[in-house]
Amino acid sequence: MARSKPYVPREFSSRQWVWFLLGLGLVLRIPLLKLATAETTDGVLCLSYFSSGFAPGERFVLFPGYPFLLALGQRIGIEGWLWGRILSSLSSLLLLVPLWNFARRWMSLEMTGVVCAMTLLSPLLWFWSVKVMPDVLFLFLFWMGIERLAAAYADRSATAWWWGTAAAALSACTRPEGFLLIPWVVLTAERVGKEGGPWRRLAEMLLWAGPLWLLKPKFFTILDAYREGLGVGQSGPSGQIRFLNVVEHFYAYLSQPVYVFTPLVYWFAILGLGNMSRRNDAQGEAFRKVILQVFALLFLTRLFPSAYQDRYLMPFLPLVLVAAGVHLENFFDHWKAPGKPIQNLFWKNGILAFCLGWTALYSSAALISQSDSFGDVKRASEFLRTLPKDAVIQSDEVPKTSFWSGRQVVRMSYLTENSPFQPSIGDYVVLHSVYTPRLGFVDQNMRDRFGAVLIHRDDSMVVPLLTDLMEDQKLQNRVGATAFRFEPQFFTTLVYRVDGKKRGPKK
Repeated sequence: MARSKPYVPREFSSRQWVWFLLGLGLVLRIPLLKLATAETTDGVLCLSYFSSGFAPGERFVLFPGYPFLLALGQRIGIEGWLWGRILSSLSSLLLLVPLWNFARRWMSLEMTGVVCAMTLLSPLLWFWSVKVMPDVLFLFLFWMGIERLAAAYADRSATAWWWGTAAAALSACTRPEGFLLIPWVVLTAERVGKEGGPWRRLAEMLLWAGPLWLLKPKFFTILDAYREGLGVGQSGPSGQIRFLNVVEHFYAYLSQPVYVFTPLVYWFAILGLGNMSRRNDAQGEAFRKVILQVFALLFLTRLFPSAYQDRYLMPFLPLVLVAAGVHLENFFDHWKAPGKPIQNLFWKNGILAFCLGWTALYSSAALISQSDSFGDVKRASEFLRTLPKDAVIQSDEVPKTSFWSGRQVVRMSYLTENSPFQPSIGDYVVLHSVYTPRLGFVDQNMRDRFGAVLIHRDDSMVVPLLTDLMEDQKLQNRVGATAFRFEPQFFTTLVYRVDGKKRGPKK
């Protein structure tokens, strides 16, 4: 009689996990590179950063790290928007390197692989990894810096410190939040030791010389954003108590992760963070002295500016997912039915499958429902290519309209100076509902006052599962947009030709 063999669950090896995650990431991204119709304003400004007509305006804080890589791709003949999306996708895959190294210090090989898979499926990362935007590249560099600095603190490794410092400096060339790592670069340098003498100090200064030089022209723009949020700047929120902006953002950054990271993952992460902060060894000390303090400072800096978008939560994504994985692994280890391996495996795989499935479902819905963001602007801009070469085109929005049309576009005079709008006969005027409130009233005014003829119209619809465009301009980049997360938003772009034949009064 044959003896029954004990059940031994099969586990992936490290190499198998690497190939699985690489394949999963490519399958989730390559077919979707052309899904989004258009790009955001920041994306277009990144694509045109080094062009002669680049004019971001004083309210835009764009660093040249990501635009520089875009320019390299365009130099070798790759279409700019496609190359930008490829860069974002590659960055999302490279993020798995620091995430894997960090997670392996806290959990088993199997749970590390699950956390990495959940990262690839997460709404924020998946959505922005198929768009032209520096956020995913920054996320990779920022987390490479944090993970290496934490490893240097725990292991007293000079090599890890150099890698962390280099990644931190590169992240500061991509987004200003990278400068938040400077105090911990100094802290871990003291922890590692002072070997190298003056040469090491010189190398440290050279690593940060470039990023600090880039920060100089942006410093007052960043400062003005904080003054605006506090209500002490010239453009501060009117009729609002200054402190309420901080309170509003405090609640937003604690409540909105329920949607952005999905409910179960966020709940598991809160419990997991408690377990991680109580760990009593070198890894736990590095977590408390480096990672936890970095993100506490990052969280505080998010409270003061008045702007809010879900993508601002992206730097917290790896921390949340690793913390959720830590709690799940502890839960599975302590909650087992003795002598029932199949039942234990069923519940374990069921919970993990539910978390992954919910994440993938929400991500897919966000990708589909927001695929036509600024689609009306792009299609109307492409229509402008058919106009005569000497046509004068005026618009309430310049960067995207000019970029997609390839034409010179003039911002309407009343938007740039205190003067009435007076188009000439033969001019073309492009109006977007996302920038011009009460477009129906303006449309009637264009016809009656200037004899404008509507020659093209384009419409788009967005469901902002990840806070996106809003019909109400007052909600753009504001916490209030989160209240309309599931409400469809409709947009229109109108193109007029000014003929000068004014209509008479209605009888």
